[in-house]
This record gives sequence, C-alpha cells and structure tokens, in this order.
Amino acid sequence: MAPPCPSPALDDPRQSVKDAQVQKWRAAGRGFFVKIGLLWESKDTGLYSNDDFDTLYRKIGHNNGNLAFVHAVKSQIDADFNYYPWHVKPQIVNDNVDVVVIPCANQLGKHTDLGGLAKNLAQVNKPIIAIGLGAQAKEFDSDVELTEGTRAWLDVLIANGKRFGIQNIYTRGPYTSEQIFKLTGEETVANGCPSHFINPRPDLGRRIQANWESKELPQRIAVAGGHEAWRETREIEQQLIGLMMDPLFPGMYIVQSMGNMIKISRGLFDAMEPEDLEKIRKHTVPHYTLDQFKDWCHTYARSYYDVPAWMDDLRRHDLLIGPRFHGAQLAIQAERMACTVTIDTRTEEMCRETGVPFLRAAELKQPLTRSKLRSLIQFDGAAYDAHRAGKCARYVRFLFEAGLKPADYLLAIAKGPEAA
Repeated sequence: MAPPCPSPALDDPRQSVKDAQVQKWRAAGRGFFVKIGLLWESKDTGLYSNDDFDTLYRKIGHNNGNLAFVHAVKSQIDADFNYYPWHVKPQIVNDNVDVVVIPCANQLGKHTDLGGLAKNLAQVNKPIIAIGLGAQAKEFDSDVELTEGTRAWLDVLIANGKRFGIQNIYTRGPYTSEQIFKLTGEETVANGCPSHFINPRPDLGRRIQANWESKELPQRIAVAGGHEAWRETREIEQQLIGLMMDPLFPGMYIVQSMGNMIKISRGLFDAMEPEDLEKIRKHTVPHYTLDQFKDWCHTYARSYYDVPAWMDDLRRHDLLIGPRFHGAQLAIQAERMACTVTIDTRTEEMCRETGVPFLRAAELKQPLTRSKLRSLIQFDGAAYDAHRAGKCARYVRFLFEAGLKPADYLLAIAKGPEAA
C-alpha cells in the first residue's frame, strides 16, 4: 500500500505558531465573518433519551461519529451560528448569514450522489467553506470514483472559493487533496480532521502517554464496533469483544453506524428484520443464542448522542480499539489511549494526519491479547504534541485566511506545550 503524498505546504507543519505569526495573519485578514450558517440540522440533540429512532437517527446525520467533527467545528470558530439542514433553501442562507460552513465527512466517493445539494449551493451568494472533506477508496494507489452529482458538488465548492478569493476546502489529508487536484487541477489544504483539536490542552499527548503507562497492561477496554458486513474485521472484533468482557473490568461495545447497529444499542430489536439481527449476532458473539445476544446488547452495546457524555464514559477505560476513527479520536481527546483498525484509505488517512495510532486489519493475523496490543500500539506523547501543534498552526491559518475567527484555545495548542 503506497503512502499518501506530502501535504501542499502552507507552512512547515512541524512549526508551531508564534505570536508574531498570529499578528501577521490577523493584520492580513479582511475582517471575520460574524454570522455563520452551519449545514447541520440542529444545535444539539436535545432530550434524546425519549426520541423515536428515526428522529434521533436524523439528528446525528445517520452516524454518531458525525457528532465529533460537528462539535469540533462549532467550538473552534468564534461566531454566531445558525443551523440549517443540507436541503435548506438558498434564499434563507443568502438572507440570514455571512458565510456557509459545511462540517464534512468522506463525501468524495461513489457511495454519494450530492447532485441536489450542488444545485442548491450553486444558488448561494455567500462564501461556502468545507472543513474536513475526505475521499474514500480501498487503497492509496487507487483513484476515487465520483458520481456525476458529487462531482458537480465539488465543482460548485471550487467555483465558490474562486469567486470570493479564498481557499475554502480543508481536507482530511493529502490523499484527498491529491484526488481533488487530479479531478479539478485545484489545490486544497490537507491537514486532517478538526476533531484533532477538541481537547484544549497543548500537552494532550503527554497526558495520554502518562495514563497509558500507569498500568502494566490495559484493564478496561472499549471496542469501537464496525459494520456487520465488514468481513475484514469480523474475527478481529470477536477477539476484542472477548477482551472487553472482562468480569472485573467490563468495557463497552460502542456503535456509530449503520442504523441496525445503533438499534441494538437501544434495545430496538423488534424494529429490525430478523435476518438483520442475525447478521449482527454472527458478527459479534456467534456462540450466543438470539436471546443471549439480546441480553449481551443490553449489557455492553452503547451509542452516544452528545460528545461530552461520550468522552466522559471513555475516561473510564484504559484503551478503545476498533475500526471507527471518530470513536478512537474521542478517546484520544479524552486523554485515553486508542487505536483504529483500518480497512481503507478513509480511516488510515485521518489516523496518519492526526496521530491516532492505527493497525491495518489485513496485517492483524496473530491472536490478540492485552500483552500483544500493548506491544503493537506505539505512542510517543511528546512527538504527538509537536505534531498536533504544527497541524493546529495550519488549521488556524486556514481559518484566518478564510475569514473565520479561531477560538483562543486553538492558538494555545498551535504554540505548543512549551509555551503554555
């Protein structure tokens, strides 16, 4: 598997922000946008405990992991936010906001068709800024395939940035930026996911390392559950589930997507087709009967609907591991060790860019024990902090130059732990 190409440089990403740089960027700015239209349905999920499934599923954008980068974006920009669904009428945002910000996921791939959104955004007469855009392919040496609608959406974003004279696309990494360049000939800022900067502490890496080294072996383990159709991770997940089900230090099986996986975490078995329930049973605990599987779900399966509660529960664990990047990233931001089991470019690119430890599913052939995981997961807290400071410096510069005011804590992260 070929590594992604280097990021197009704004500055050396290892160089932390200095006060003089910050003043220079501020002086070069054209003023900050005050009213932001965030393309996300609602400010929060409200009293979600009593919501019906379809309402709750819509509020999280069909994936609990979306909450991580949406929380990040809205906490990292100092402005007034209005919240709009993706299908909002163009005239509404034209009349009410200064700029549109899209918290993005892996929209670039043959799995999406954003033609309807492209038509809407083409009628928006305000700047449109996409943060965290990713491309999805099986291998780094493969080119991404776009539907006609998604290609039109990308073209609208590019045209909008040119119209307003700003760099308006911040991607999840160099693979995504390389693919956009191949498709459009345009440069974008490759720098990772904004969830990298949820925790405000510049010494986050050192804190993670201290917690990781405080015990000889991880005791309480959480598993970031994947998809019941992912054969590449099935046997790996089953081994991890066995480690999670420690009688003295029980962990959690945290699900994010798809709908049926989320339903098992809420005990909605009667709302599922029997064959779908059976697929998940076979993916997780195939030695259990159906009734035993339902009891297992009640005991271990969890899903979260706000980021603080999610991170707070993760602090009870020594390790989170599994094929979900944002679950792993939230554990890291909660100052706990995490590792993503990667199966494609989407997750590996974000791990590379944000310093989240990862192991490739294709290479995990040995039996997994606590000792083996301890030896496989390598983490240098000081190196992580230096890397994160440089990445945050690039993010801060992107925000400044796009007319978005960064939250003060981002400047502290970008200066590095030594300046704190």
